[in-house]
Amino acid sequence: MTGMESPATLLRCVIVEDHRMVAELVSTMLGVSKDLPIQIVATAGTVAEGIAACEQHRPDLLILDLALPDGRGQAIARALVAINPLAKIIVLSGQASTFVCPAFLNGHIHAVVAKTQAFDVLQAALRSLTGTGEASQGEATGSTKQRKAARPLTLREREILLLVGQGMRTKQIAERLKISGHTVQAHRKSIAAKLGTRGAHLTLQAVKLHERMAGNMAPGE
Repeated sequence: MTGMESPATLLRCVIVEDHRMVAELVSTMLGVSKDLPIQIVATAGTVAEGIAACEQHRPDLLILDLALPDGRGQAIARALVAINPLAKIIVLSGQASTFVCPAFLNGHIHAVVAKTQAFDVLQAALRSLTGTGEASQGEATGSTKQRKAARPLTLREREILLLVGQGMRTKQIAERLKISGHTVQAHRKSIAAKLGTRGAHLTLQAVKLHERMAGNMAPGE
């Protein structure tokens, strides 16, 4: 393990994802996983924004989508490794199954994660990178064993998690989604279990994280 992978080392992370909901969900996952020594310093939705964020923040970790509105994510990765030769990259993409690592990124790609497996497999990759948990290489790259064991959040759970982060209470969420309060509570318990936290703590962390993300969002983003 390198010094960067030490549990005591805080990794400064840039997330590049053009779908805002996905970016927020990844940010939420990192925020509620308090044992992960990762600080989100910027989010971006285009190649241009991603390169600018890397130039400004010189992050240790880049969570990168491949298909962006103005080009390919590899251009951001190339810019980052030129700035920070020790940087690590986790590819988070719907094209994960067809991704081939270019030669200039050898030694920088820590994991390639499909968006359909984002929560469990991405978290396993991050724990492996930061040394906060055991994860085999197969788990980090989404092996058959990991996929079988994964407990990803459902679409409804992701929706509720975002609403919790906005400060909405169970009754408000139930009214917004037109479901019962008991159903919302059941979903919240499931979310907390899957993300490895407690219900009350999940609420506090989700709200704080939403406020932090809102402050980091550029106008009109």
